[in-house]
Amino acid sequence: MKRRAWIQALVAQWAFVRGWAQAVTFPGNRAAALRALAAVVLPSTFGREYTDRIADRFAEWVRGYRAGADMEHGYGFPRVRSEPPSAVAKYIEQLDALGEHASRDAVERILADAKITALPQSPNGAHIITDLMSFYFHSSEANDLCYQAQIQRDTCRGLVGSGEPPAPLAR
Repeated sequence: MKRRAWIQALVAQWAFVRGWAQAVTFPGNRAAALRALAAVVLPSTFGREYTDRIADRFAEWVRGYRAGADMEHGYGFPRVRSEPPSAVAKYIEQLDALGEHASRDAVERILADAKITALPQSPNGAHIITDLMSFYFHSSEANDLCYQAQIQRDTCRGLVGSGEPPAPLAR
């Protein structure tokens, strides 16, 4: 019985270290595939440099993700929840399947096969395609671009000037 518990603990530790090591190096040699995916699923209005920058920020977010961290529970919700396990291993497999030549047709087919019909409110590990899109489209930056105003949804601006409409985005 003790041997089984020891082996289970060893396997769990190995899986944790392996997942952490993958997260530290994400996307590794798959950066071109991640950037190609971003070019397909993110707005192309601002060009490839912009979508590459968003892909790089998503990779940075994945590397900084810590499974088991306490999640915001909000006022009136006393249940403490923790972040789920990292999806980095799944992301790597999915990027390998997509390759550096992602296309709109391939993305649509993958999402249809996975029966994913909506973006999650935040990246949830279901698929790297929807997690990348969710990372961007639910961001303060995307919100500001949508309304062409400096709303800065995820920042604390204070009360000074709160009665005024947001300033337009600089061109």
